[in-house]
This record gives sequence, structure tokens and C-alpha cells, in this order.
Amino acid sequence: MNRRAILLCLLLGAAFLLSGCQKLMPNEKPSSAQAAPDAALIYLSFSESGSYFKRVQGYEFRAEDGKYTACFWFANEDEPYPVPVDEAWVDTLTGFISQYGMLGWDGFNGSDSTLLDGTHFDVSFSYDDGTAVHASGYGKFPSGYGDASSAIDAHFIQLLPEDMRDW
Repeated sequence: MNRRAILLCLLLGAAFLLSGCQKLMPNEKPSSAQAAPDAALIYLSFSESGSYFKRVQGYEFRAEDGKYTACFWFANEDEPYPVPVDEAWVDTLTGFISQYGMLGWDGFNGSDSTLLDGTHFDVSFSYDDGTAVHASGYGKFPSGYGDASSAIDAHFIQLLPEDMRDW
């Protein structure tokens, strides 16, 4: 009888532990199908918010009439802070999309309902051929998000004067 009780307890314990596990997202690697289209990037919007205060709440890139502009959305500001950028800067930004497999993020909408205070992100970008991607999440992120976020952050922040880079 003791043997059966112990075996039953072990099985119930294993079932309990397994029921608490969440399905892990596969670690997707960018495929050649996720390579950037042979088109020009015309728009990118990236924002991230969390339990910490960031002075820059989001970034935006726009290509209009042959001119390129990066915009910063600062906390407690109604208007963005625009900075003109050159084609080399845009090429680097476009390269991040391929490098981190961001085309594969389209439609991602992850959420961790168990978090009380987590990080939310929202990213959208489009090309002049009509290709468009939108992804968002709260506490869950697509494959490569951390590296892409850091690269985009650093790429935009380096455009600001030193005295405006403080967080």
C-alpha cells in the first residue's frame, strides 16, 4: 500500500509540475525568406515601456520626398524631436531588420498575463513596395528581440547631443 501511495504521489507531483510549465517559443533563426525585400525602408516606429522610466519613450524613422528623418518621442513631450539622417544611417537601420529576422515578427502579439509590471513593446515598419510588419507584446518577445532592441536603441541614441542622452 505504501508503495502505491508513493508512486501515486510521484505521478501527481510530476503532473503538477508539468501543468505549470508554459510552452516555450522555438528559437527561430532568420531564414532567407525573412531577408529584407529589395525595396526602400520608408517607415519604422519602435517604442518600449516598462517598470522603469526612460526619457526617450519611442523612435520613429520616416522617408519623405527624398529626405530622411529620425524622430524621438520624449516623456512628457507632445511633439517629437526630429533629426535629419543620411542614407548610410538608413542602410544600417535597414540592415538590423535582416540581421535580427524582424520580418518574421509580423503578427506577433505575445502577452504574459501573469506579469503585474512588465515591459511592453510595439514595432512597425514598412517598405515602399507595400511590405509592412507590425509586432507587439507585453512580457513576451519574438526571437531576436533583445539584440534588435539594443541595436535600434543605440543607433537612434547616437544621433542625440550628449546632454540629451541621459535616461
